[in-house]
Amino acid sequence: MLKLNVPFLKPQELDSAAAELLRKYSKWKGAIPRPPIDIDDIVEGHLQLEFAVVNLQEKLGVPDVLGATWFDEKRVCVDESLEGQEGRFSFTLAHEVGHWVLHRPLYEADKVTRPLFAEGPGAKAAEPAVVCRSSQRQAPAEWQANQFAARVLMPASDVIATMRALCGGESPVWDGLRKKFEADEKDDRLRGLASSMITQGNFSNVSNEAMRRRLVDLKLVRDKSEVSGTLL
Repeated sequence: MLKLNVPFLKPQELDSAAAELLRKYSKWKGAIPRPPIDIDDIVEGHLQLEFAVVNLQEKLGVPDVLGATWFDEKRVCVDESLEGQEGRFSFTLAHEVGHWVLHRPLYEADKVTRPLFAEGPGAKAAEPAVVCRSSQRQAPAEWQANQFAARVLMPASDVIATMRALCGGESPVWDGLRKKFEADEKDDRLRGLASSMITQGNFSNVSNEAMRRRLVDLKLVRDKSEVSGTLL
């Protein structure tokens, strides 16, 4: 696995990158994508990447691996342990797409500086350029890919429209929300709202956790200590 210097990306840059992918996918598909966003079709149809569900933990010898991407081979894989977990599976696949869109250009630029004779006859099978592990979620490249995945699977316009349908024009304001969220403590209010959002907005391939984080990131639900306001 290569180690690339990942530049800082502003939220607006991540917004633009995800929106551009969906725009190109819409043009390729001939229809505006709506939740549930068909991430499989984006991968295999629009991006024309090889996709497989395999035992990555055995293949790579990494116990907590969830996904991996081979840039040169145009291949992405999701670990078979995620089969049957629709939300985690789709998010992991969208996460790998995030690496493809955001970090493949860095990999291509890095290739220019590598020795031409680095790989020769008898070289071992290509290793993935990116290996995604549950224990490395806060690494810069992993954080960026997570943010990208959230934006692709839960476009802001669709999340906001669904929130309006559920709550009208007012953002829910709850006491103690921020403290519980940052401590990763169970909050039945937020969990219930996320569940309703998934059902109402047809976000059927998104986990409750992912929706909770998206709602907080978009400031569609706020702590009492924060400034209240109407939905955008």
